[in-house]
Amino acid sequence: VRRKKSISIEEKIDIISAVESGGKKADIAAKYGIKKNSLSSIMKNKEKVLEAFESLRFDPKRKRLRTAFYADLEEALVKWCRIAQCLNAPVNGPALRLRANDFAQKLGHTGFKCSNGWLDRFKARYGLVFRAQPVEAAAGAAAVGAPTLWYQNILPSYLNDYQPKNVFYIQETGLLYQMLPHSTFAFKGETCSVGKLSKERITVVLGTNVDGSEKLPLLVIGKNKSPHSFKAVKSLPVDYEANDRAWMTPEVFERWMHKLDDRFQAQQRQVVTLVESLPAHTEVKNLKSVKLVFSPPGSSSWIATKQGAVRSLKVQYRCCLVKRFVDCVESNKEFMLTLLDAIEMLHLCWRKVTPETIVKSYNEAEFELETKANGSDTEVEGDFDLIAHAQAAGVEFPEGLSLEEYAALDDGLVTCEMPTNNERMRAKESASDKAGTFVGDEDEGEGDEFQGAEHPLPSKNEALSALETLRKFIRSQDTDESFHDSLADLEKFI
Repeated sequence: VRRKKSISIEEKIDIISAVESGGKKADIAAKYGIKKNSLSSIMKNKEKVLEAFESLRFDPKRKRLRTAFYADLEEALVKWCRIAQCLNAPVNGPALRLRANDFAQKLGHTGFKCSNGWLDRFKARYGLVFRAQPVEAAAGAAAVGAPTLWYQNILPSYLNDYQPKNVFYIQETGLLYQMLPHSTFAFKGETCSVGKLSKERITVVLGTNVDGSEKLPLLVIGKNKSPHSFKAVKSLPVDYEANDRAWMTPEVFERWMHKLDDRFQAQQRQVVTLVESLPAHTEVKNLKSVKLVFSPPGSSSWIATKQGAVRSLKVQYRCCLVKRFVDCVESNKEFMLTLLDAIEMLHLCWRKVTPETIVKSYNEAEFELETKANGSDTEVEGDFDLIAHAQAAGVEFPEGLSLEEYAALDDGLVTCEMPTNNERMRAKESASDKAGTFVGDEDEGEGDEFQGAEHPLPSKNEALSALETLRKFIRSQDTDESFHDSLADLEKFI
């Protein structure tokens, strides 16, 4: 009697890829020594195989996808292992056993005991190996090739199953939003963590689809839920969250994912959202329109995409900041920039990022898209023009510093929570008090260095008068009808 051949998850991924690439099923089955009905079974369970591989829940060499009786316990333990790996913390059998028993108690599994047998089965299920060599070396060896496999085998399946307009990439970047060129000497080569320099930092989260046709509203994470400059503000052009460190956290990530899910539900769309696999990016339950997929951290393809939309946004923002400062110098006015000003500038700059720039970055990241960039992706004036203008106005621009280098000076800012377990528990206990979304009129210390005098809100008549002035200016320019339509919409709103 011929024994049924067992196929590993890694081999199943190769089989799925071969079938979706147009290969003949009979030839593929023969190559892997399996029957046609076995191949059909693999394709029928394609989603489960892909999910197991991309979420790193199982060892790729493993042949079966049986789940555990204590599924919630194992999920918590695997997440703890991921955090420990990101922190380069040592993980061994005794530490794992202690953590498993601790999680079991917290989850209410009173009958659970982490025996040697259970621990061995857990390690086998998730491909965990403890060696005598340093954990850093072992982790590095285990991770070799994982990003490449993911981008070669997993990503193409989503690009095949979803239209490019429904495949989104989420990225984060730190921003020192008041940093002018003449103060860059205080930041270059330094890590911003505490003290005065960190007061003006925010995290900006941006998302685009891979054909460049849609940019999600920015998510800005600050330090205060209701800063001084937000007083009397009822709406913002971005989503705003806050916590003590202005970082992405699991709580912020979950709230934002549900908001995006609501957005796509309203549009009756099914989308896949790709995010880097980091501790702050956790699994989010009850999503109806968004499929969340985690990619390996730190891969070259991920870095390449950051050179597109993120870099373009930051260059645009730095140009606006310098121009604003130059205008103040030339008008002999005091330079002021609040968090609200920065948010409005970011919104304006985000609108200027072109589809060509976005598509170009994805193609350079080897996404193998059919969509090609059309036209020029030039979005800002040349370095020389802006720098020369700034220097003529008396702005100190460090010699040899380009706009791209200026925009990249704060790229090293930490944007993601990487806590120890004790810190994580404390953060969750105090989350309701110290974090939250923008709520409006509460007045907290902002950390804005330049707040200035408080100005009264304009009346309806003043707003209409300002609109009429703007209309006269538009009439004097050679513009298309869209500007006049926008003015009509504004007048109707007022």
